[in-house]
Amino acid sequence: MDKTRRRIIYESFMLVLIILSLALLPYQNYFTFLLNWIIWSIFTLDYLVRLYRADRKWHYVKTHPFQLIAIIPFYSGFRAARIASFVHILSITAMGKRYIIPIYNFFRSNGLNRFLMIFILLVILIPVPMVFIEPDIHSYSDALWWAIVTATTVGYGDIIPVTPIGRILAAIMMLFGIAFIGMITSTITNFFRAKKTPTTSTQRTSKITQLIAETPDLTKEEIAIIEQFLALRKNETVTTKKSDNP
Repeated sequence: MDKTRRRIIYESFMLVLIILSLALLPYQNYFTFLLNWIIWSIFTLDYLVRLYRADRKWHYVKTHPFQLIAIIPFYSGFRAARIASFVHILSITAMGKRYIIPIYNFFRSNGLNRFLMIFILLVILIPVPMVFIEPDIHSYSDALWWAIVTATTVGYGDIIPVTPIGRILAAIMMLFGIAFIGMITSTITNFFRAKKTPTTSTQRTSKITQLIAETPDLTKEEIAIIEQFLALRKNETVTTKKSDNP
């Protein structure tokens, strides 16, 4: 069994733990409490091992924010952030190349992927202090609902921040929400405009090398994934040529 398949199986197991953890959210008893702590221990051990094996520790922390959020013991729902790892590994499979990579290219086309990551982090993390400083917010789920409503500029008004710090955080959420909607619109426009413009092989190669150059220092694990993906594409190209020329 190759390394990529082993990683997919491992991440699939972690995905099952995520689903189980989310399914246990409505239940509060000793069994679910113990099971949640076991799942949290597995996630924490996984993160610490990966961090220990990383060549550049701080770089790993910066480039894997969702894995770090997944081990914060404040709220079990944080573990859903770990799904990002599963999607990343799935992208190098045949199904991933067909469905995930086109979506990934869309988000990379206008720098939307970086902004989206910051936006999601704000939606997840800003509700944490709101639970402690706002008198009308009593749980993280209520704070998360408020953050989503505020960021999307819907503004139902069912939860209104009254403290100075709460209002400052609300203003930040609203500004990022407006900017996010604007970036989505411009990205869609640029994406379809680029698709209508034919590109040469040189232009495609230049775009790929530019994306790699703009990426921070790649880890050995990320380089191995890229090499496996290129080898897979090379094998598919050779197979296609043989079928076209019997």
